[in-house]
Amino acid sequence: VDNLSELTRKVLHFASVIGSSFCFNEILDISCRMLSIPQDEIQQHSIDIHFALESAVEEGILDETLEEEDNIDEGDPLKTILAKKKISTVDERQERNTANTSEYHIYTFHHSSWQRLVLSLLLDSWKRDIHKHAAMAIEANWPDAESRDYRTKVKLFQHWKESDNSLKASDLALDIGQSYKMLGLNQHSITVYENALEIWRKHTPDNEESLVAGYAPQVLESLDAPNLVLLIKLQTALGQAVGSTLNQDKKESAKAFQDALKILEDAPVSAEIKDRAFIFPIFSGMFFLLKYGVLSDPSETASYEVDLVGNFVKETKKHGDPIHYGRALAMQGETYHRQGLYKEAIESHMELKRVYDVKKHHALVVASYASDRVGQNFGCTANCYMRLENVDMAMKIVDHIINNLMPKMDPKNVHNSIVTIYPAIWILKDNGKSEKAREIFMKFVLEPFTEYFGEDGSTPFLPAFRGLEILLDLVVYMEGKASGFDEGYYDWALDFSNLEIKKAFDSSIGNFGRNSSSTNAEICLRLYKLTDDSKKKVKLLENGMKIAEQAIHRCDGSDGSSKMLTTYLQIKPVHDELKQLDFDDVKL
Repeated sequence: VDNLSELTRKVLHFASVIGSSFCFNEILDISCRMLSIPQDEIQQHSIDIHFALESAVEEGILDETLEEEDNIDEGDPLKTILAKKKISTVDERQERNTANTSEYHIYTFHHSSWQRLVLSLLLDSWKRDIHKHAAMAIEANWPDAESRDYRTKVKLFQHWKESDNSLKASDLALDIGQSYKMLGLNQHSITVYENALEIWRKHTPDNEESLVAGYAPQVLESLDAPNLVLLIKLQTALGQAVGSTLNQDKKESAKAFQDALKILEDAPVSAEIKDRAFIFPIFSGMFFLLKYGVLSDPSETASYEVDLVGNFVKETKKHGDPIHYGRALAMQGETYHRQGLYKEAIESHMELKRVYDVKKHHALVVASYASDRVGQNFGCTANCYMRLENVDMAMKIVDHIINNLMPKMDPKNVHNSIVTIYPAIWILKDNGKSEKAREIFMKFVLEPFTEYFGEDGSTPFLPAFRGLEILLDLVVYMEGKASGFDEGYYDWALDFSNLEIKKAFDSSIGNFGRNSSSTNAEICLRLYKLTDDSKKKVKLLENGMKIAEQAIHRCDGSDGSSKMLTTYLQIKPVHDELKQLDFDDVKL
């Protein structure tokens, strides 16, 4: 390396920081900025850069590939790494470049050891400066943030992060993470958030002090207001993403939210922040986690919940923003519903209706809380009217959900869609409108999920989809509104592994009107009635009873938690009917 020209060495410095692969224009942009090349000298500098890169290729430090420029997506630099045409001789490369062809030059370090060697020669301050100018070059080439694709955004985020620009890096991480989450790629969101939090986590405590919420005390003491707000937003977004991921421990989500509150408590600059709306999603996340029993003992959940919701309503009302006040009222309504205070829940909903406009507020609520928790309160209120035996009012709200709310909500947010219509599905089914229940499930959930996520996609309530689809098909058939059903449903229900649902999942979805174990128990009961095969009957009855017992114990309050009456009333008749069936009546 020492034998190379000064410009070639500088080019390799820039390249080693950019990454293992890079294009000619990236190096040109950064070098022009860092070397302060005047506008009228850029053309000559471009030629000098080309020969510097050629020199590195000749020395075996870099490899070069060419691709037709038309095949390059300028918004997606990383796609160029997979260039297909290899140019092997110096003369041929020179000839093509001199002829000013439309081919695009891609360079790759011949071996990772070369990149590591060059990086080891650079001071940290010099690396940060290169990252900063690389980020500035990307922003200059794509000034419209909306025109940047995911790869470009991720690359820009990494440059700002490595340049120690915590504000720009954090803003980008929140944007990228939210975009991934909307696509059902929660694990990608978690990776981005964790990566961004390393900006502050990388510092070690002074004088053998202990970490505070995962951060060195001197870091929290040195935070200014903008950095504190972004740090807490990232912690909150991490908690939301972990909590919404099926295979993640909900305790990790709880810790992210609790750490956010601890940071707010310990950072001195916190007292200077007047607009505290950024902390409201923490309350929402912790409320969500109460359903999983990871924040308090079941016997203490009810009182913990009342205190949490009361504080949230008080703070958001004082703040005056309808987005957060609406979310707090929705939490209050859900709490009252779960505790059997249906009239109080309806009163909260009336105040919510006064401040919520789905057309104006839906996207803003999603931006703060990942799904429209405010709009979802309509279904909860319909359940309250059902408990008060006011079916007409419940059906009016169901009609409002289907015809006024859902058409104005983002169809790509499938999780929001299933939560919003979930209570409506059961109210329709229980009132002789199973066809309509099946129709809205297909229209607002299954079809959009297939379109936007595909067979391998994921969404938090995905484990409920198959059972829900099967049960609605069977109900429609048994009511004489369909000519047949899929005989494969027998095989599905006879395999007990298909019926098993995790307790945490049942607790979460059960808050919206019915747990999935209950759905699967009813499938067994209905298939039992439809078959004459005695062996199938025995197995269906056995499976159905096991799942029904599980379903009822998860909502009847026997574990010390609040009884979920709406959910209990869905499983109780199924459970009782299965229990009354006598194995001895089945002719083997």
